[in-house]
Amino acid sequence: MAKLNRLLPLLLWLVIFTAIPIAAVASNDSNSLTLTTWNLNWLTDEEPKKKGQPRVPARTHNDYQALSDIINEISPDILAFQEVADRQSISKVIPLSKYQIEFSNRKDTNNDEIWPQFVGFAIRKELKYQRHPDLQQLDVWNNQYLRYGVDISLFQQGKPSLRLLAVHLKSGCYSNRHRNKNCTVLKKQFEVLKNWIAKRQEQQQSFIILGDFNRRLANKGDNFWNKLTAGLSPDPILATKGKTSQCRSQVYNKRKRTWEVRQYPGFIDHFILDSRIHKNDITEVNFSEYLYTEQQLKQYQLSDHCPLSIMLKL
Repeated sequence: MAKLNRLLPLLLWLVIFTAIPIAAVASNDSNSLTLTTWNLNWLTDEEPKKKGQPRVPARTHNDYQALSDIINEISPDILAFQEVADRQSISKVIPLSKYQIEFSNRKDTNNDEIWPQFVGFAIRKELKYQRHPDLQQLDVWNNQYLRYGVDISLFQQGKPSLRLLAVHLKSGCYSNRHRNKNCTVLKKQFEVLKNWIAKRQEQQQSFIILGDFNRRLANKGDNFWNKLTAGLSPDPILATKGKTSQCRSQVYNKRKRTWEVRQYPGFIDHFILDSRIHKNDITEVNFSEYLYTEQQLKQYQLSDHCPLSIMLKL
């Protein structure tokens, strides 16, 4: 018994400091914060407003319930979502009784040519935050076609504020081997992000940019990542660096006009973190990728992206 008593402090230390899988962390744990990003793949009941767009997943009530169950399992404190049509659509997978919803202001546009897919945050109601003006400069064409970034500051008692930016950037330029007009647009968007980061560093604000970057930034020698970080001090951290995606998801094959299961070679969803973040009462950052089961892939119409999460231990 005496030996057991001597071991108790050590056991307690191990419980506190051992890395915990994100799915196992209770959402009301005041000593941690779980951030998730998930592109929900055309989450809408509406028909396309623009011809030639990819086919909308024909989701049933069971599909929406399956998406909701995944979010409930991850239990994020903050979810950055992409490709959501409106509040009604997100309410099918996020309980509005528990979360506050912030959409990009671009959703208010009356341009009928724009597909109803928008960026936003779902934030637990217990959390306090401030909404900043959208990062409209990401719409480098300045015609409300490209998606804005949603910018908030998160406040937690006794800790410095944390600036969060949710993004969904231009597709079609996934790696260095791609050289097309989409790359020209994406390059300009990364210049906007670099300026945003430089401003946060100038103001000594800790930040995280999360969302769908449509770029395999973790690839060795990625040009866009190198240009983004060049000249910044200190260098931002890429949470997906050194990690390999295991996500198998449902993708629409335009040529065959059917849905199929596919595994992509690398992450295009990311978390970019201020490397000073550990100095502001954050001791550990854990990364995880939610993987769909074979049963989920067979039974439900989910998304062509798997949810990614980081847990900040405060």
